[in-house]
Amino acid sequence: MASGRGAVVAAVFGNLFLATIKVVAFALSGSGAMLSEAIHSAADTGNQVLLYLGIRRSERPADAMFHYGYGAERFLFALLSAVGIFILGCGVTVYHGIHTLVDPPELRLSWVTVAVLAVSFCVDGAVFVTAVRAIAAAKGKKSFWQHIRTSSDPTVLAVLFEDFVATLGVVVAAVGIGLAHWTGNPMWDGISSIFIGLLLGAVAVWLGWRNRVLILGPAIPADVTAQAVAFLESQPAVEGVRAVKTRIVSADRFRLRADVDYNGRELGRRHAAWLRAQIAAGADPDTIAAEFGERVLDTLADEIQRIERELKQRVPQLRHIDFETDEFAG
Repeated sequence: MASGRGAVVAAVFGNLFLATIKVVAFALSGSGAMLSEAIHSAADTGNQVLLYLGIRRSERPADAMFHYGYGAERFLFALLSAVGIFILGCGVTVYHGIHTLVDPPELRLSWVTVAVLAVSFCVDGAVFVTAVRAIAAAKGKKSFWQHIRTSSDPTVLAVLFEDFVATLGVVVAAVGIGLAHWTGNPMWDGISSIFIGLLLGAVAVWLGWRNRVLILGPAIPADVTAQAVAFLESQPAVEGVRAVKTRIVSADRFRLRADVDYNGRELGRRHAAWLRAQIAAGADPDTIAAEFGERVLDTLADEIQRIERELKQRVPQLRHIDFETDEFAG
C-alpha cells in the first residue's frame, strides 16, 4: 500500500500549493471565481489530510480491544473525506456558480488568472497520474476498471477521482471563463462552476457508498476465494471444503473461514509403517491405539499449519484463516 500512501501525500502537497497560489491570485485580481477556487483547493487539502490520517491510524497493531487491528479506520476516514468533498467541494462550487448567475461579477481576465489555471492543470494532472500509477501497480491481472470496482483501498480511489474532476474542472473553468469574456455574458462562468460542482457531488456519493460497503465488511473478491478453495481442495489430506465465508478486514487484510473435511485414511496411511512395526513387535493394542491417535492428531495439526502457511504465500492478503473441522472423511 506504499503506492497509495504516495498518491495521498502528493495530493496533500499539490492541493496545498494550489490553495496558496490561488489565494495570492485572488489578492492580486480580486476575482470571486479565484476565491472560490482557493476555497476548493483548501477543502481538497483538508480531505486529503483526512485520508492520510486514516492510513496512519489503520496501521496500528492489534491489541486487547481490537484483535484484528485498526485497518477499518482507513474506511472511516475515507468516508469522512467523501462527506467533505460533497459539502465543501460540491456545495461551495455549486453555490459559487448559482451566485454568479444571480449576481454576475465584473468580467476581468488577467495573466494571473491564466497562469493559475495553467499551473492548476499541471499540478492536478500530475497528482492524477500518480494515482493512476498507484492503481496500475496494485491491480495485478485485473483490468484497470475492474480493480477500481473491487479495490479495498478507498484512499487512492478518492485521490484518483477527485483530481480527475479537478483536472477536468480546470479545462471546463477555462472554457467557461473564455466564453464569458468572448460573449460578454458571465453566465458561462456560473454554468461551468455548477457543472464541476455536480461532478464532485457524484464522486462524493460514489466514494461514500463504496466506503459504506467496506465498513460493513464485504466478502473478498470472488476470484481470490476461488483461488483459495481450489488450493485447499488440491491437498491430499483434504476431502472437501464447505461453508466458505470471507470478509475484507482492512485495505490489505482478508479473513477466510471454512469447514474442512479431512481425509482420515490419508492421514492414517502416513503412519502405516509405524503401525505395522508396533504390531509385529507385539505391543499392547491399547497402547498402539492411543499412540496412533496421538500421531494422527499431530499430523493433522502440522498439515493445517502447512496449508495455512502456503495459502498465505499464494494470497498474501489472507492474514486471518480459520478452519473448522467437522468430520473426517473415509
